[in-house]
Amino acid sequence: MNPRGAVAAVIPVFNPESGLGALTASLLERYSTVVVVDDGSRENVEDFDKLPGGVSIVRHKANRGKGRAIKTAIAWLKENRPDVEVAVFADGDGQHSPEDIASVADRSLETGSAVLGVRDFFKAGIPFRSRLGNIVTAFLVRMMYRIPIYDTQTGLRAIPSRLFDMMLDTEGERFEYEMRLFGKLAAANESLGQVPIRTIYIESNRASHFRPIRDTVRIYRGLFGGRFAKFTGASIASFIFENALFASLIAVLESLDLSRNCNIFWALLFARVTSASLNYHLNRRLVFNSKTAKRVSVWRYALLAVCIMSFSYLGTASLSLVLDARGLAITTLKILVDVILFLLSYRLQKIWVFGN
Repeated sequence: MNPRGAVAAVIPVFNPESGLGALTASLLERYSTVVVVDDGSRENVEDFDKLPGGVSIVRHKANRGKGRAIKTAIAWLKENRPDVEVAVFADGDGQHSPEDIASVADRSLETGSAVLGVRDFFKAGIPFRSRLGNIVTAFLVRMMYRIPIYDTQTGLRAIPSRLFDMMLDTEGERFEYEMRLFGKLAAANESLGQVPIRTIYIESNRASHFRPIRDTVRIYRGLFGGRFAKFTGASIASFIFENALFASLIAVLESLDLSRNCNIFWALLFARVTSASLNYHLNRRLVFNSKTAKRVSVWRYALLAVCIMSFSYLGTASLSLVLDARGLAITTLKILVDVILFLLSYRLQKIWVFGN
């Protein structure tokens, strides 16, 4: 099959922008199948009637999210274009040029693997929220899935048809869907190609429908999964229990007329050990539902706890020395170090301490 018939270009759209017609016309010159998914648009809906005649339009009655739009397109292709070898997904807001879309699709055809179109986030003119969000998320994806992705937020992706069923089986309806797809690819040991593309932002990304707080939560929920929410809840519960117990013990010990340092030491030691025991059992039973022998997971958990505390001190002390931090700056560095260690602790507990 020639490239024109082998590739289907898919554009998920919510409230079309003015450049959608020109983009689809250009794609029709390259590919015989161009699909636009109208994800329940409420504005500029008349623009869909102005698209070139060869464009197939699939509609949602209400907005269901980008993940659902991608699944709808995949299901449509499986039914109506079973001979398509690659589906290339691009945004309809002008961020992706026809040339870059073709480069990503061609690489997927050549390799038979999923391919991302990645932007250079160190170039000037990129909105700060996009640069910061990508740097943080790329770091977390590398840590969680061991995939060196340079642009986790790209909407330009080419997927071979052999992975269509995997895409339909991936959970998620909105922005979290694309993050969960990384996990699916990693679990299946699928290679992931990356092709450099132009970085195009129109009016500081005005057309983006990304809601910073709500959709960021969805993305990280997709990245870490439901277990991470339980893990966070167990950690918070253990933190509250430890400090409540510490306060109670301090009140009791002060009545014994011991030294202040002695009171703090014994209260802290007993509260920390007790809360660690509580946290261990919560993680073992409720978070990870571990089948690992208890005698094995106990010493692994204890070793990890000691290492986390040690690295918290070493990391904070080292950064404070390098950056010559004082006062509140040291506390800020400690919080940063502890957040990274918290995420690392989740990963290690999942695959090593409680891994089945």
